[in-house]
Amino acid sequence: MSSVEYHYPVIGRKGTGGVFDRLPIETLQKDHPYQFALFILAFAAIQQRPDAPQVMEEPAGTFMEIASIHGRPFIEWAGDRNKDTSTDYSATDKKDTNPVPARFGGYCSHGAVVFPTWHRPYVMLLEQSIGNVADQLAHDIEAKNPHECGVWLKAAKELRFPYWDWAEKDVSENGLPPVLYEEKVEIVTAGGQKQIVDNPLSFFSFVDGIPSDFADETLRTGQVAYFSKWHRTYRYATSTANPEGSNVDQLQKAFKAGAKDLRNKVAQLFVVNDDEDSALAWDEFSNHTTQSKREMDNFNSGSLEGVHDAVHTLAGGTGHMSAPDYAGFDPLFFLHHSNVDRLLALWEWCYTEYWMDSGYELNGKSYPWTQQLGTYAQVYNAQLLPDGPLQPFRTEQGDYWTSSQARFLHADAYPKYYSYPEFSGIKVDRAAVSSDERALARKKIAAYYGFDPQTAAQQVAAPAWTQLPVPDKDHPAVPADHSVIPEYRTFAVHVRLLEHAFNSSYSFQLYHKGNDNSASQLIGTVTVFARPDHSPCKGCTLRREAGTVIHGIIPIPPALIESIMKSNADGETTATFDQTLAHIKGEFFGKIVDATGTELARAEGGMETPKIPSHQTTSRNATPIEISLVSTAVAEHGEDKDRPVYICDWQHHDGVFSSGWLATHPAAA
Repeated sequence: MSSVEYHYPVIGRKGTGGVFDRLPIETLQKDHPYQFALFILAFAAIQQRPDAPQVMEEPAGTFMEIASIHGRPFIEWAGDRNKDTSTDYSATDKKDTNPVPARFGGYCSHGAVVFPTWHRPYVMLLEQSIGNVADQLAHDIEAKNPHECGVWLKAAKELRFPYWDWAEKDVSENGLPPVLYEEKVEIVTAGGQKQIVDNPLSFFSFVDGIPSDFADETLRTGQVAYFSKWHRTYRYATSTANPEGSNVDQLQKAFKAGAKDLRNKVAQLFVVNDDEDSALAWDEFSNHTTQSKREMDNFNSGSLEGVHDAVHTLAGGTGHMSAPDYAGFDPLFFLHHSNVDRLLALWEWCYTEYWMDSGYELNGKSYPWTQQLGTYAQVYNAQLLPDGPLQPFRTEQGDYWTSSQARFLHADAYPKYYSYPEFSGIKVDRAAVSSDERALARKKIAAYYGFDPQTAAQQVAAPAWTQLPVPDKDHPAVPADHSVIPEYRTFAVHVRLLEHAFNSSYSFQLYHKGNDNSASQLIGTVTVFARPDHSPCKGCTLRREAGTVIHGIIPIPPALIESIMKSNADGETTATFDQTLAHIKGEFFGKIVDATGTELARAEGGMETPKIPSHQTTSRNATPIEISLVSTAVAEHGEDKDRPVYICDWQHHDGVFSSGWLATHPAAA
């Protein structure tokens, strides 16, 4: 596509004198005023806001160019101009547009084992661009204010891109911090003065015009995302070509409702046993497709990409964050992905041995990892290897970054020049000295985010717990130095959904019905973060049905299981395990909702729930493939209770909604 080769290497904040932490956005704003001011001014500058400082940066380093890498416009990034276009996506090439779903025209790698590693240099690129501009701004400020010499330049050198931990404890009460949505923000200026400026974190404006391939997207419920007409990004926009702004109240409501489930899902990522198959463990952690998983595999600890997906729809509604083709243009995208990267850093610190390798093995047969739908730079079913290219990101040597280079933040890893603050005793830029240190740390992380079965087992009291089966210490699933916690199991709902069921992002939501003393409550969500496919070819619906399946898990809090057991106790006999399973399912109901939260379908749990008449049921492609109840026993170390628990004896307890799904909207019928 290009007649001249040009490469803009991703080197992060090389040359700044060391490795410095990416900070929580709240901490950056509150405790580091000079860094925060430079961050806001530099971010506004690369967004090319009219009132922002006019500082020169490489065209490839503008926010418009960087955001475009993720999805639309489906064009070559300015920082990786190549004469060789053999794998480039073309909107006029039938090999790219005829298959259903059509080949993805953005560079981003979703639903594959390289999902976490691809996004690492991506966030580094924005960090680099903002940092370069911050350096220039700091130099100019100090040149005009010599009495502040050393203050601003030091702040610029230490500045790293911040993150927002959407799984923090306070999110269920407070939602997003104001700095992420208010359109004005206060910063410190030279001489210690305060100034109110435009907030580049609240939205991005397409100052040079909306790209020509941006297209309006009509949801199955009839609401329209006017991507071809919106001159700025929105979160929960009204279905009009000229919204007044983002609906912050709806945004906050969504995050507050979903926060506890996000915490539970993050905790589950750190409950993976330390004797799993390396490649299979990485596959399950890294992405929501889980290429290696078979239908008979009941275990599921969830994936980093799966948690990531939920945040996208919580933040977007009809807006840009809910649509993979446009999500990168919302500034929140990068604070979100900085936190995803932080979780990756913690996980790979704890699970050093788990890695994608060159593929996986099942029953003695080897299989390669692939990128099923391709990308702008990858053809269909391209093989993914640890040393394969993470296009379009080049190193300083001119080669593409690889997943192997993207691994780890410690001193022996490929240099990245950033770290994260100490968390639960972990400093991710310093490698653990022993497997024991890693094991103890992951237990602390899991407990911080809410998974502590040893404590939970001591707090439950319903008689029905005594009937839960657990393996004895001699069971082959129980390690020799462990013993199973008696009368206790953890429960979850395992979810499998068709990616292209509704031709856009959608979610399954699990609810507890409530009772006379409490209203129904959202337990958790599994989200499909999907792009639409507009191929006109016949038979596309059937071919989508045979397409990608998204895996997810919704942990059921022990306190809720306890409440269900108590509410179903009759005071005379203790419920059997089968009765308890029926009670749990009977107190659930589920919804399928689109990105706006509009209900498309509903199902009621319980053996006594009437069957949905066939003329009212959901269509085949709209019906979830699986919504089943699963449970595990938990074993603890016989001598050292501070070591991580061992998850064993996965059991599959069949479907939750045996009476079928009611189509409550024509889109699901």
